[in-house]
Amino acid sequence: MKLSKKMVGTIVALMSLALLGLIGVQLYLLDHAMELKKQAFRQNVNAAMSSIVQQLETKEMATKVFNVALNVAPRDQMAVVGMHFEHDNMLRSDSLRVTGRFMVKDQPQFKIDSNRVWYELPTAQHVRLALLDSLGQKSIQILNEFKPAGKHEQVLHSLPFKKGVVFLSFTTDSTSFVTKVRAGETNEIIPPPISSEKRQMIIRKVVDDITTAKFVPFEARVKPAILDSLIDATLNEKGIVTAYAYGVVSAPRDSLFLAKPAKFDGELKRSEFRSRLFPNDIFAAPDDLVLYFPQQNIYLLKQMIGLLSSSFILLGVVVCGFVYTVRTIYKQRQFAGLMVDFINNMTHEFKTPISTIALASEALANPEIGRDGNRLLRYSRIIRDENTRMRNQVEKILEMAALEEGDYELNIAAVDAHKIIAEAVQNIVLQIEKRGGKIECQLRASAPIIAADEVHLANIIHNLLDNANKYSPETPVIKIATENEGTGLRIRISDNGIGLRPEDQKRVFEKYYRVPTGNVHDVKGFGLGLSYVKLMVEAHGGTITVRSDYQKGSEFEIWLPSKRDT
Repeated sequence: MKLSKKMVGTIVALMSLALLGLIGVQLYLLDHAMELKKQAFRQNVNAAMSSIVQQLETKEMATKVFNVALNVAPRDQMAVVGMHFEHDNMLRSDSLRVTGRFMVKDQPQFKIDSNRVWYELPTAQHVRLALLDSLGQKSIQILNEFKPAGKHEQVLHSLPFKKGVVFLSFTTDSTSFVTKVRAGETNEIIPPPISSEKRQMIIRKVVDDITTAKFVPFEARVKPAILDSLIDATLNEKGIVTAYAYGVVSAPRDSLFLAKPAKFDGELKRSEFRSRLFPNDIFAAPDDLVLYFPQQNIYLLKQMIGLLSSSFILLGVVVCGFVYTVRTIYKQRQFAGLMVDFINNMTHEFKTPISTIALASEALANPEIGRDGNRLLRYSRIIRDENTRMRNQVEKILEMAALEEGDYELNIAAVDAHKIIAEAVQNIVLQIEKRGGKIECQLRASAPIIAADEVHLANIIHNLLDNANKYSPETPVIKIATENEGTGLRIRISDNGIGLRPEDQKRVFEKYYRVPTGNVHDVKGFGLGLSYVKLMVEAHGGTITVRSDYQKGSEFEIWLPSKRDT
């Protein structure tokens, strides 16, 4: 069934709509996936900023509480020897703790090693030593007696809580404290508890300090180095591993107080990622921590690289399949048209010899013709010649089919191309001269010997010369020239014929294709000549091209290698 042009157009249009719809849906899904990635990224960044702000505020509050506590403690009973903060590289607010070493006046020297305790009393005092677990419970009395001044040693015969952390409570007339023991060694000394009255005083002073209406600039509250390390560690903890810039927008000055790197100051001011620093401040002017990610889109695309790659590969396969299918449909439609033209040409070519044979056969059936020997011989010759003509045409078609399937063998040998050209010219020159035309030979090649099949090379030259003659409606002028080029021989055959349109030049070497001439069949043939020429030239390892001006003539150019590659 031959597809009509309208049906082919409808099929292609429907397939195109379906393909565009598929591409649109895929792009929508990719855009939606990208939006989800952006939303998750925003949530992670906001969570990281909240954690940063909380850690900064917790550290500041702990510092305030500790400073107030030191100021409230009576100086006549306690002198601070040393104090430090332990904050695990300032990364986690829940690990923040304040530790210190306190020495009360007349505090005895105390040391523990393995299962022995050494202590020194400045004066005679009552000593009580008890062992506690990590919860401060399960007290085991170890020592409870009066001791004179001087150095003393106490052996701990059993440590029921030696697995993990235990505490030793040491109490004398002048002091009382608990020391933490880990792996049999003193870890730290825990100061005595603050009384309820002192605790209330601390709370009042901290609240007064927080609610006092005074402005403390950001640069006096947070060191940039601490903020930088805190941001970097928190973002890594949240899985945000990409370049970033950060800054602090100061409300009183409505400007960017801090920007690192400084080249992103404009982007930081417009950034969507911002969080209030010290949000529990009541009277202090607000400062905002802002973050900007210059490679945010690239970072998100890298996370989607697998999805994007697979999507584009599948879309590419679908588009390539669609294009191939459409091209195949059009080529099949064109081939179907060529086959119809070929059958019409073949019918036209066979009609004349069949009619001639039929007439000659009827004449031979006449008894009078049988008695005339000359006429009998003449009609017999006509039948034989027409039969031979049809057989040659059929063999030509079958031979072309075999050649196209690769069912041929080339007898490659050293061939003189000039000799082959001269013989081909000799065979056709009479036909050209009969029409008042001429052939001009310009055989300039100094090395005309090439590796080729003599029979097929002769057929190539003959086909091109025959076409030049047939498609020259007026007095034909055919030129044939040769020259050596590179490692081969170039042959040019030109004419002053009807020429080819640009669209015909693209298809002139196709099988069964003939230049459209309507219903006029003044030029015989099946459209196999140039297809055969191209097939044989390429089989020899050469190339063929055509240049033509419509109504002015054509030129066919062949290049054949001098030596055959083995």
